[in-house]
Amino acid sequence: MRTCESFTMRFSFTCVFTVIAALLGAATGQAQQTVTLSPAVVPLAGSTGQSVTQLLTLRNDTDTALDFVLDAQDVVVRDGKRVFIDAGKLPDSIAASAVFTPQKLRIAPHASASATVTLTLPPEMRHRAAAVFFRSANSVQSGNRQAYLSLGTLFTFTISGQISIMSDVLRSDPPSASANARVHTLLKNDGKEPVLPSGMAVILDADGQLVGKAPFRAQRLLPGESTTLVAEYPGELRAGTYRTVATLDLAGQVRTLTGSLRVP
Repeated sequence: MRTCESFTMRFSFTCVFTVIAALLGAATGQAQQTVTLSPAVVPLAGSTGQSVTQLLTLRNDTDTALDFVLDAQDVVVRDGKRVFIDAGKLPDSIAASAVFTPQKLRIAPHASASATVTLTLPPEMRHRAAAVFFRSANSVQSGNRQAYLSLGTLFTFTISGQISIMSDVLRSDPPSASANARVHTLLKNDGKEPVLPSGMAVILDADGQLVGKAPFRAQRLLPGESTTLVAEYPGELRAGTYRTVATLDLAGQVRTLTGSLRVP
């Protein structure tokens, strides 16, 4: 089973997954122009030795024809952070198996083009992710400088049921003049499989009545990664002490955390 996410990437000098910058006429107040890659994330479940083929589509909503070359890198976690490794550098490289059809694309202004990538899982896997990149072969003008695009799709693989997420206590920050009330907890993926934690935070008054609720912003965690899962409540809260309850969905494992929130 797979799900896909897509988002818009814009011109930047360093472009990996999340790219936000002015593009061409956007810097001078003209209509903003964008390049969009979809899907942005492809989560997959399978077994070692299996192959998967995925269609990737790039949309060029600019006034300039763009040329791209495709390549792949492995994604590992070191010291809690993602690191991109050139294909073939790891003995169990997923990226080394990448086959692109075609490997080069030219996309006309305000048009789309697609390519397929086939990845084969090695017999033994210590990591669970690879990234496929569309890297521009020609530079574009961004403000007073030349920029090269690099847009990527992240592939994650689940091959066992060894899912484990460590959670810290539930903490809360009261609202301020410049920020909403926040409910948050630190999570660490100490298992062997990627996980996309999600959930809902609720705020209860002293009588246990529901005051409000807010969803946690979902963040994908590769094995070894940590993140702070945050829910922001935009409503008004009177002075007092509230009870907070978080219900988290950790790849089908439901976890409940409780805490308190004091509004001065």
